[in-house]
Amino acid sequence: MKYFFSLLLFTFVSCLSTDLSPESALKDFIDSRIGKVVERDFVLERVTGKMLQSFENMAEEDFKKFADMQNIKADSFKILSKSCQENKCFVTYSVSYITKSPENKTIFSSEVKKIAELIKIENKWLIADVSNIKTYHESMEPINPLE
Repeated sequence: MKYFFSLLLFTFVSCLSTDLSPESALKDFIDSRIGKVVERDFVLERVTGKMLQSFENMAEEDFKKFADMQNIKADSFKILSKSCQENKCFVTYSVSYITKSPENKTIFSSEVKKIAELIKIENKWLIADVSNIKTYHESMEPINPLE
């Protein structure tokens, strides 16, 4: 009986929304984009504030460039720090990824550090703004400026 209750509790918890914390909302957003192409609705459901306005006003061609991350392969995601109040949180994080060519050859290795502002609206953490701190790209091949 104890095992049945534990299994039931585990199933219930795993079915809950992944956006219960600002960190999980941010990680879910990043993981859901890397290696894929996302729809505008997917992004609009997860952002608010300045980011929401920016995506709503973005031209379709520009959004397609933003949304297409098929050639990106995740390497790591780390939360470096966070500062939270009741309904607002600032999360400093690092994402490492590899950019692949159409032939599946590694072109770049990258690491970016950013600060995300997340706001809790109706028990869901939404991304309000993201600021770059540092970006590092390492080219695996010589860069041809004429291409």
